[in-house]
Amino acid sequence: MKALIGMLVVGVLAYFVWQRGSGAGTEVIDDPVYGEIRIDLEVQGRELEMALFARLPDDGECQTRATQDWQGVFEACPACNLHPVQCRDELPPRYARLFDDEPISSWYVSMQPGMAGERQGRLVVYGLTDQEGAVVCKELLKAVKQKYRGTARCVAPAG
Repeated sequence: MKALIGMLVVGVLAYFVWQRGSGAGTEVIDDPVYGEIRIDLEVQGRELEMALFARLPDDGECQTRATQDWQGVFEACPACNLHPVQCRDELPPRYARLFDDEPISSWYVSMQPGMAGERQGRLVVYGLTDQEGAVVCKELLKAVKQKYRGTARCVAPAG
């Protein structure tokens, strides 16, 4: 489990690299663009997927952060497979509801910006048992709270 958490913390720290940038994180974003980053990793013979979603003010910021901040972040993680970053005007309904903090089938971290450069984000890890998800979410939340000045919390799964 420690190896799993370590790999996921690498992803969280990379997310904070992506969160830095110009602009006030607490600004109202009327016409958002959603960045989606997916990372597949194998930990102790298990396939896991981490999905990070960010609500951004425009496509330019999404593309810039993706190309400047994510390139090379996972080079130190040979087990990680970073999928191409997607920037789109809207998320499919199953992911859009994350931004309403609705429960889904997995635990996830919900982040609300608190200072310039921070953006609204959601971090989901798929492929964990409910018990593992609770532990991993709490550990990820600790890592988030070390760098993110806004509010962050774990959202428990539905059911």
